[in-house]
Amino acid sequence: MSTSFPSLFPGMLLDAASRYAEDHVAIEIQGDPVRELGWTATLVPEEAGGVGGSLSDLASIVEGLATHGLQLPVVETCAVVPLLLQAAGETARRWLEAVAEGSVQIAPLTALSATPDVNAVTARHLDIGYELSGAVQGVDATLPATHYLVPAQVDGEDAIFLVDADRVGAPRARYRTMEGRLGADFVLAQLAVPESACIARGAAASDARAKATDAALLLTAADTVAALATLIRQTVTHLKERRQFGVALSSFQVLRHRVADMYVKYLGAKGLVIHCFHEHEQDAPDLRRTLRLAKVSLAESARACAESAIQMHGGMGVSEEVLATRMAQRLIASEFRYGDRLLHVARLLAPEACAPQVSLSNQTGSVR
Repeated sequence: MSTSFPSLFPGMLLDAASRYAEDHVAIEIQGDPVRELGWTATLVPEEAGGVGGSLSDLASIVEGLATHGLQLPVVETCAVVPLLLQAAGETARRWLEAVAEGSVQIAPLTALSATPDVNAVTARHLDIGYELSGAVQGVDATLPATHYLVPAQVDGEDAIFLVDADRVGAPRARYRTMEGRLGADFVLAQLAVPESACIARGAAASDARAKATDAALLLTAADTVAALATLIRQTVTHLKERRQFGVALSSFQVLRHRVADMYVKYLGAKGLVIHCFHEHEQDAPDLRRTLRLAKVSLAESARACAESAIQMHGGMGVSEEVLATRMAQRLIASEFRYGDRLLHVARLLAPEACAPQVSLSNQTGSVR
């Protein structure tokens, strides 16, 4: 029983992230490792003091962390934040420089289950500023934040607000998510912010939020494939080491066939992710459709493999001390990050609903 799992995005960034994850996976997160390691500068342009890297560079970090099962909000902090800030016009460079050097800690005030182009907050323009109202559930609160980027809708058009964390206040609730993240729910009840808090509005805001959404979907796909590779490796190791009726479980043909099925799904998922990154680099006009289709396919493959791995681990498959179990949780949770497959299927079946001006208030309940 032999399988091969070459890296999706090999290089020094992958090696560094992998070593860090291996050393810290069993340790409670202290401080702000994402910014301390300089990863927030990856997508920041060189003229703003950043690395000027690509999404493939950031995907190397995502892959390294996912391979060892370490949860850090790299997608939110290192991709969504700088891409949203680039819409800030004249003030963008100042904020991007602060992000690159780590003098500010900016996080998106968006639900992990929704894409950055979904409006959970509405804003009303006042004589002396704006008033923000809305509830955002399931925000990643793993790392400390000095400021929040708040996507909102103002007078029927998209906008992005940069608000001090002290003004936003403490979350309504904190909890641990299924995959081990620290989640929080925020409620903005007629929150007054100054005029300068609105850093982008109209087409600039819509474009930035669309780019952030594409990046989030791409990087989540890379995370899924990396976690899937580790899950299969762990399952193969378990079958080789575990014995029943005096022989290794790997000698049972039905289990070998099941692992082979998981591996075929992994190869298909890997090829799909590589294609998506190629489409992104080529700035393909139908990129969002491709990403939605990939989301649906990856969700189905990941869930099937997660369920198979848990069953083949037997009683050990429900213990969080087992890496394969944590990987299965990660894969299942990834289906619901930035919209689950049912949401993306609905968008594919109703092309007119693909526009980024989507408001949660126009949907029945929360994002499905």
